[in-house]
Amino acid sequence: MKTRIGIGSLLVALALLAVLLILPSVAGPAGNVVDNGDFEGGFEWDGVGLGWSKFHNCHEDEDLCTASFHDDTWPPVIYGEHSQLIEINTFCRGASMPNRYAGLYQVLSVAKGTTYELCIHGLLRSLPGDPDPASWGYTPQVGIDQAGGTDWEALGVDDWTDVPWDTVHPRLAPPGIDPDLPEDDRLEEFCMDVTADSDNLTLFIRLWKKWPTNSREVLLNLDGITFEG
Repeated sequence: MKTRIGIGSLLVALALLAVLLILPSVAGPAGNVVDNGDFEGGFEWDGVGLGWSKFHNCHEDEDLCTASFHDDTWPPVIYGEHSQLIEINTFCRGASMPNRYAGLYQVLSVAKGTTYELCIHGLLRSLPGDPDPASWGYTPQVGIDQAGGTDWEALGVDDWTDVPWDTVHPRLAPPGIDPDLPEDDRLEEFCMDVTADSDNLTLFIRLWKKWPTNSREVLLNLDGITFEG
């Protein structure tokens, strides 16, 4: 009788262990699912953080604007050692076009039905005397493609959320220029909840230059991007 009880207990323990091993795969990815969201993991040759892909609608041959991406290491605009810098400029152009965009995206492995918290950190900068910020000319946006697609232009208006970073700082005078300001206060923060409709979704983050103004330069620094469930 004692032997039978011992075998039975062992079988129950093995069954419970099997359930525990299976549950994580059923539950899907948890924790922060963004790769290189702090940009400490390095950059590609074109200045885009590893793990990210770029997009823009600045086409120089059509005399519209220039979009560029950079590894920024200037202490006032970073956490740690690096941040992602996105730039749109309309220098040396007689005219531009409205609604110019440049940004990054990453396809994330998530768990369908799980609610995640997206948080991004960053700030906007432009040249001194630029009048466009007074007319809400520069806005960061977050886009979510619930199907995991990579075409940012396929998203509808309702798929984009404005990031309410309403202050556009002078290019060389962001808040972090103050040496006494703690690192955690250098950048602004934005967070939102996203419930996954499938096991893959795509996170887009873009800089929006709204007006067809020339001789402009707008910069968006990004750092500390997390998507945590």
